[in-house]
Amino acid sequence: MYTIKKVSELVGIPTVTIRAWENRYHIITPQRSEGGHRLYSEADIQILRWLKSEMETKDLKISEAVRMLKATPESNASIVPIDEFTDTSYQSLGVRLYRNLVDLETENANKAIDLAFSLYHYEEVIHKLMIPTLFQIGSDWESGKLTVAQEHFSSELIMQRFTSFFRLLPTNPQLPRVLAFCPEGEHHHIGLMVFSLFLRRKGIEVIYLGADTPYSGLIQLIKRKQIAAAAISLTDRRHQEALNGWIQSCHEEVPNLSFVVGGSGVDEIFAQSSRLIYLAEELDWDAWFDHVLLKQV
Repeated sequence: MYTIKKVSELVGIPTVTIRAWENRYHIITPQRSEGGHRLYSEADIQILRWLKSEMETKDLKISEAVRMLKATPESNASIVPIDEFTDTSYQSLGVRLYRNLVDLETENANKAIDLAFSLYHYEEVIHKLMIPTLFQIGSDWESGKLTVAQEHFSSELIMQRFTSFFRLLPTNPQLPRVLAFCPEGEHHHIGLMVFSLFLRRKGIEVIYLGADTPYSGLIQLIKRKQIAAAAISLTDRRHQEALNGWIQSCHEEVPNLSFVVGGSGVDEIFAQSSRLIYLAEELDWDAWFDHVLLKQV
C-alpha cells in the first residue's frame, strides 16, 4: 500500500488533484490507516497512470478520460503493470523507447514514456530520456541507418508528448509574455519546445509558433500581444543573415523587446550581438529568467 504522497511521486499527479479526482469521480477507493490516512493499492496507481496517459496523449479533460474508463472497463487491460519492466533505469527505458520508435509502435512508445513519467519527475524524463533518444534517432537518420519516415514518426510522437504539458502547466498573467518560434526555413524545434516548457513551468505564457515561421506579421503580433521577449531557435546557419535583418527591424519598432537565441546555428559573431542574448547552455536559462525577463514585469 502507498501513501498519497508516494502515489503523487510515482504517478506525477499533485496530491490535491488525486484527492479531487477521488472525491468527484469515485474512480479509486483508497483504504485508511489506523490514523485515518489514505492508503492506495497498485491497482489505484495503475488507474491514475492510465487516466493521466489518456489526458496527455489524446488531449482529454479528466471528465472525458473517466467516462472512457467507466464506459469500457476492458480498457483497464491496456494499463501497463510496472512489473512488465524489470529494469526501469534511463538506459533501459531509452533502449526500449528507441526500439519502439524506429519500429513505428505508437502504443508501446507511449507506454515506455508513461512508465518513465510515473517513476521520475517530468523534467528529468524530458532531459534524460526523450531528448537523448530523439538525438540518437536524428544521428542515425543522418548516417543512413534510419529512414525519413522513422525520424519523422519519432519526432512527431515526442513533440506531441511535449505539447501535452502546455495544457497542464498553469500560467501567471502578471508575468511577461514570450513569443517562441523558429525562423523561416528552420524545421528543428525540439530545443525551442524544451525551452518553452521551462518558461511554462515558471508560469510564463508562451505563444508557441514552432518551426518554419514566416517573418511577415510577427512585429504586428508582438505589438498586439504585448510580447516582452522573443525566444528563437536556430540550427542552420544559412538562416542567420535573414534572422539578423529581422531582429534589427523589430528592434527599431519595438525597442524594449528582448531577444533570446539558442541553437547550433548561431555563430560567435551573431551570438555577441548587443541586441540579443545567446543561451548556449541550459545552465544559463535561470539566470536569464531571473535577471532579464523578470525585470520587465
